[in-house]
Amino acid sequence: MVKIVTDSVSDLPKEYIEKYDIKVMNLNIIFGENTYKDRVDITPNEVFERIKNNNEFPKTSQITPFEFIETFDEITKNSNEVLAILMSSKMSGTYNSAVIAKNELSDRKIEVMDSRGITLGYGLIVIQAAKMAKEGKSLDEIKTRIQRMIANMEYLIVFDTLEYAYKGGRISKSQYILANFLNIKPITTMKDGELVVKGKVRGRKKAIKWLTDYIKSNNIDISDKVIGINHANDVDYMEKLKTDIINEFNPKQIIVSDVGCTIASYSGLNAVAIYFEREA
Repeated sequence: MVKIVTDSVSDLPKEYIEKYDIKVMNLNIIFGENTYKDRVDITPNEVFERIKNNNEFPKTSQITPFEFIETFDEITKNSNEVLAILMSSKMSGTYNSAVIAKNELSDRKIEVMDSRGITLGYGLIVIQAAKMAKEGKSLDEIKTRIQRMIANMEYLIVFDTLEYAYKGGRISKSQYILANFLNIKPITTMKDGELVVKGKVRGRKKAIKWLTDYIKSNNIDISDKVIGINHANDVDYMEKLKTDIINEFNPKQIIVSDVGCTIASYSGLNAVAIYFEREA
């Protein structure tokens, strides 16, 4: 039997973790000298509050090779196979840790895949893999399908503010001041495993319209797709996006989650995102 493993940056809803028996390994969130397990010892809302009220910006710590060795060893003791689907290797060393663990357990059937994504975008990929595993599909069958999803997954993430990125040292002060003055909402995507700007709009309402217009103008059919939508501490904004997507495109299914602690540390409040698989 194939067991699916992922990391907490996938921001999977709890019900899917339980339904498909997905093993989620948690990154560490570090505030000063204190270390917390993502979504175990600290919640995304607590991260937001500490950033907002105390101007504290956390660091994150990748999952270690030893942690992966322990997990992989436990799973494969009873002849189970492992497929680990992890956050972009360009944004964390977690993937490399898993590869080291796989090589240490070279006599076991373990596959490690770089999702080249972040948050619920590759969470959808993980869920699809877990569904197939539950259906009894082979490791090779699942891997083939997942490779296609990784290549075609679309990420559209709207940042409400660049304040967090500025305070975290990810953009310059002049970039932050200009964007703030013009009320610019950057829309980002994943390209080759890295987060890049795809568009810019002025105002929150225009950001959601940009997303729906993008899907229309590119003739993307999501009516038969499982899509993902998540948010950073702004349910109302997410519900507005969800309603517009349903009215415009009526997708097959929408999976909803919140942004986890790792992504929260630089997305800031009020971010919202949509993810779907494009046709090859």
